Amino acid sequence: MKSRTTILVSLATTLALVASSVPAVRAQDADAVPMSLSECLTQALENNLDLAIAKKDPEIAWNDVLFQKAAFDPVFGSNAKYTQDKQDVQTLFQPTPTGTQTVFVAPTYKTIEISATLASRFNFGGTLDAVLWSNRTDSVPAYARQYSPSYASYLALRFTLPLLKGFGREVNEYQILVAKQNLSISHEELRRKAVDTIRTVEDGYWDLRAAREAQKVAEQALKLAQDLYELNKKKVEVGTLAPIEITQAEANVASNVEGVITSKATVQNAEDALRRLLAVPSGDPLWGRTINPTEQPAATATTIDRDEAIDTALKERPELIQSRMQLQTAELSERVAKKEAWHQLDLVTSLTPTGNNLIETVELPGPDGIPNTFDDETQFITGGAGQGLKEIPQFNVYNWSVELIYKIPIGNRAARANYASATIAKEKAMLSERNTEELVRVDVRRAVRAVESGYERVAAARKNVELQQKKLDAEQKKFDNGMSTSFEVFTFQTDLRNAQLSLIRALLDYNKALADLERAKGTLLESKGLKLADNTGR
Repeated sequence: MKSRTTILVSLATTLALVASSVPAVRAQDADAVPMSLSECLTQALENNLDLAIAKKDPEIAWNDVLFQKAAFDPVFGSNAKYTQDKQDVQTLFQPTPTGTQTVFVAPTYKTIEISATLASRFNFGGTLDAVLWSNRTDSVPAYARQYSPSYASYLALRFTLPLLKGFGREVNEYQILVAKQNLSISHEELRRKAVDTIRTVEDGYWDLRAAREAQKVAEQALKLAQDLYELNKKKVEVGTLAPIEITQAEANVASNVEGVITSKATVQNAEDALRRLLAVPSGDPLWGRTINPTEQPAATATTIDRDEAIDTALKERPELIQSRMQLQTAELSERVAKKEAWHQLDLVTSLTPTGNNLIETVELPGPDGIPNTFDDETQFITGGAGQGLKEIPQFNVYNWSVELIYKIPIGNRAARANYASATIAKEKAMLSERNTEELVRVDVRRAVRAVESGYERVAAARKNVELQQKKLDAEQKKFDNGMSTSFEVFTFQTDLRNAQLSLIRALLDYNKALADLERAKGTLLESKGLKLADNTGR
């Protein structure tokens, strides 16, 4: 009787554990948030933090393109200058109607000078420099009777064109072309990271779905164990079964309670992992609610053309596209380095139109305040002749020149070494492309095998579950007729549970393999109806 009491106390403890686990799960399920696979993938593509970080790289690459293009932006400059020069007293001999008179003056020179420059670089290698300069000088003698400002102006144009080294668009736009290629590479890298993210999210989704299915299996196994315990207890009470059978049944119940608790924790861990991948904000109610995956896992056979899958991967895989772009960049670098190893021969032309002579004469009052009465023929002009700014466009006065400048560094070792390094880098890029292509080819073959063997596992696991269920049903009938023991029934229940879990794992692996095949082909985003938004290259 004491033994019977101990058994009942232990069973009460076990059922308390059951009550604290299974009903709690059911209460959460009533408040669960249904979520399809498409919803998860879309949300992850928009909010995943790892992907959000990766999206910054193309933006940086785009700004680098703008930075490199700025090398061809014209540069405008301007300058304004004012100077005043007051000199010592000088002696001047000024003509008069009756002869000459001696005048002592302290001349002051006031100069206003303005200039504008424009420098422009062209993508074929030429450069143009333009300078427009003009000044006005006022000469003011203290006792002179004439005031005469002078002007000087000119426009200087200089055009330089490299004929050997430095000529051509590739040489001069090299940094821009490399920056654009890097922008394209960054887009492919972003696509690769998006594919990896989507693949990880889908794996997390199926992990959660499998964890929930495993929890159902654990609860079903617990229910079978409880039913067997109740049956054993009745048989012991009527004397058709030994009391030890109750102990075995209770141990089986306790073991399955542990399985339910473990499966519940696995579900919660899978939910948290999926929430993180979806970048659910910390204050979002979804952290307090369960996620119920509504997508049904694929369980039918998929026909795959391996050669076609490989051909698709060779065209679509981001890694291969990146590798080819890197090879193109290396080939460009080699061509530019070869041209930069040429001798330097520059054609320089210049044109400088200047203004014609201009004179401006202003009559000043004399020392006594009375204006000059000299006629125009006898007036003395103190200022010198200048050059007018408005006369420049007439090209009445100009000079121009053409020259060839030839330079060669003795030995030219720097350019030759740079060219040799560029050639080696190109060969390295070619090998890298071949290596990436082989890796992709093997990756697709492995992914195809995983899908094919995955479905075979699903079929085998499904058949195993059917057979294990039949075994358990037969053993249960034998036990009901007293032809078997609780231990045998427990064993068959465990076999059924393991078979069900194997089927769940097989379905999980099969659906992951299907997604991995699309990743290996480089078509995962398209197969899910997703598109990565392009916020660069504006």
